[in-house]
Amino acid sequence: MKYLKNTNIQLLIALVLAYVLQPFLSVNAVAFFYSLSLALKDALMLILPLLIFFYVAAALTSFKKAAPLMVLSLLVLVVLSNALTVLTAYGVGILTLQRICGDTVIALSSNSVQIPILFKFPLPQLIKNEWALITGILVGVSCSIIPVNKRESIVEFIQSGKTKATTVLKKGFIPILPLYVLGFGMKLIHNGSLSTLLHSYSKVFILSSTLIFCYTMLMYLIGTGMSVQKTLASIKNMFPALLTGFSTMSSAIAMPMTLAATEKNIKDSTYAQFVVPTTANIHMIGDGLNIAFTALALLVMSGCGLPSFDVYLVFVMYYCLAKFSSAGVPGGGVIVILPVAEKYLGLNADLTSLLATIYILQDSLLTSSNVMANGAFAMITHKILKKIGWKE
Repeated sequence: MKYLKNTNIQLLIALVLAYVLQPFLSVNAVAFFYSLSLALKDALMLILPLLIFFYVAAALTSFKKAAPLMVLSLLVLVVLSNALTVLTAYGVGILTLQRICGDTVIALSSNSVQIPILFKFPLPQLIKNEWALITGILVGVSCSIIPVNKRESIVEFIQSGKTKATTVLKKGFIPILPLYVLGFGMKLIHNGSLSTLLHSYSKVFILSSTLIFCYTMLMYLIGTGMSVQKTLASIKNMFPALLTGFSTMSSAIAMPMTLAATEKNIKDSTYAQFVVPTTANIHMIGDGLNIAFTALALLVMSGCGLPSFDVYLVFVMYYCLAKFSSAGVPGGGVIVILPVAEKYLGLNADLTSLLATIYILQDSLLTSSNVMANGAFAMITHKILKKIGWKE
């Protein structure tokens, strides 16, 4: 029964239960589970600013031993790389999404049935996510530049807060995630829209997976100077890290293998030991391509259409900032993006729930793609920093 502890299996069971039980439940019963899901979502949104603050601050304090110029240059490259993935998803989405899932709009609209919200707890947001993000950046950067003897207590507080935040996610939200999905699943099945969405998403999944594969291969080709032979050798070195990331859904657990493979590929252990731990949880190519592409697909399928480029640029900016607060737990890569997608792309509660569910169901694939891309990112940034003379 060990497999029942797997988050993916639990979510699949929740969706199956929603499908099996919904026909036998009254509208009020469905409304109860849906209202419970909304309440759980509101509770997560209440504590999310604290999670963002501690993860951002902890990530930036980890740079304390690195040269400031090296840190700054790597941060800029991470942001640019994350932004490029999200922009690539938008470009591909503009070209393809209306063709492959635009006809879903009619089905969703014609089957729309309103489900009442039976209860809603007044949970005021103590601080906006944007301010938590900015505060975490300021505190983290400050701790990286002040003397060691003056920052120890602050760093200890931040690390303690990050540990507690991880515990909240692992012990609090992740175990109840199937219940969170159950309510939204029942509501969508009651509306008659879940089967339509999943049918259309199969096409989106194939296209998204192809995009991630091609993008990662291009990164390796760039990292090896467009040498096919060196690219294949580099990928072979990274294969144990890929398998570890796929089976554990954790870039952190795969880090030793990623580090060993990166040292082989760039033949610079010092830089590998700097870049791999630093970027493991803030640079996620698979996440950037998949989350953005899926969010855009859900907008098209819901009849909202794709956002204009200027609106999408605002989303890109906040996405890149939010990625510094990604948690190293299953689903952590999407949890911090949900409020960003909701506010700046216009996804409603149902669509953000679907975005989270779809992401977690693909977590193994996305984690392995993140691991592989980070190996290529190390190769590319190593070349860039050597060329401009900042990496000696």
